[in-house]
Amino acid sequence: MGFNILITTAPFGNGHKMVATALKNAFINKGYNNVFVVDLFTEAHPTITETIKKAYIKSYDFGEAYSMLYYGSEKLTDKRIIEIYRNFGYKKLRDIAKSFKPDVIINTFPILASLKIKNESGENIPVFNIVTDFYVHKLWLSKEIDKFYIATEELQEELKKLNIPVEKTVVSGIPIREAFEEVESISMLYKKYRFKRNKKIVLINSGAFGVFKNIKKVCIELCKYKSIQVAVVCGNNTLQKSKLESLKLRNLKVFGFIENIDDLYKIACCMITKSGGITLSEALAVQLPLIIIKPVPGQEKENALYFEKKGAAIIANNSYQIINSTIELINSPSILNAMKNNMKKMYNKSSSFKIVEDVVETIEK
Repeated sequence: MGFNILITTAPFGNGHKMVATALKNAFINKGYNNVFVVDLFTEAHPTITETIKKAYIKSYDFGEAYSMLYYGSEKLTDKRIIEIYRNFGYKKLRDIAKSFKPDVIINTFPILASLKIKNESGENIPVFNIVTDFYVHKLWLSKEIDKFYIATEELQEELKKLNIPVEKTVVSGIPIREAFEEVESISMLYKKYRFKRNKKIVLINSGAFGVFKNIKKVCIELCKYKSIQVAVVCGNNTLQKSKLESLKLRNLKVFGFIENIDDLYKIACCMITKSGGITLSEALAVQLPLIIIKPVPGQEKENALYFEKKGAAIIANNSYQIINSTIELINSPSILNAMKNNMKKMYNKSSSFKIVEDVVETIEK
């Protein structure tokens, strides 16, 4: 079918690319094959991006700097510096638009909420934003944007207050991989990963401990409980993986990068993690109660507070609180169930599908 769809993404945080891919797949499933995903930052400024990326990762170590970058940029929204920030990659986008001729541009990262680009007939190409958090940073907002796909009804109310008309917002949820919505046999998954069926699984998303060097302590303490098995996902952090393996704890399983991480989400009884918007959406899809590690000021903090308020997560600020909250949760089936029910209510199913339907309908008008 004949639409050209351009999806922009960014290399900061691992989630944005996943959102872009989930969306691309949903378009292809619907018969729209001309979908182009571009990481504008890396394309436009490979060397600057590397530097920014390093600073971005580093900034997690000193929450203050990140907070300044985040809330600071919030305060600067009306100033000229933000315009420079917004236009980062704009020239590249214009060049791509010239050759690819998109009928629509979909952003999955706020800094790219850029100015209008015209097509060959001199008309503005529609620009849609997918907000990948449970909170809207002002960088997402611009009068130029034709539509916002957002996670919650509360956000719709917030945007109303910020003078974004309701007809420009769609409560779609945040796109995630389809695998999270597929039902699996739990006993098969226990077998596949060699977990004991009579023990509760605590999943630890070790990326969260970038902020937090006490992962070893948490593993040791939790593994003292015979009724618990701990699964830690280290991603590409091979050093951390080998350090944890060398603890030789009987009820600890350490994974590197795992393609089907949704499997572990489905058999865990709770997860210790940080509060990136995409991780939280994945947890909602399988109703996996959360212990959120000390969120850094900025969108992670806003996400965490929202989940806590909704009764879907517990925020823990140090290793002592993480261990205690985890044990308390595991020993309270009624609290775990209440959290699962709250998550069920919060979850927006088939988010990518909703967005694709709406995009197509809007362009066809």
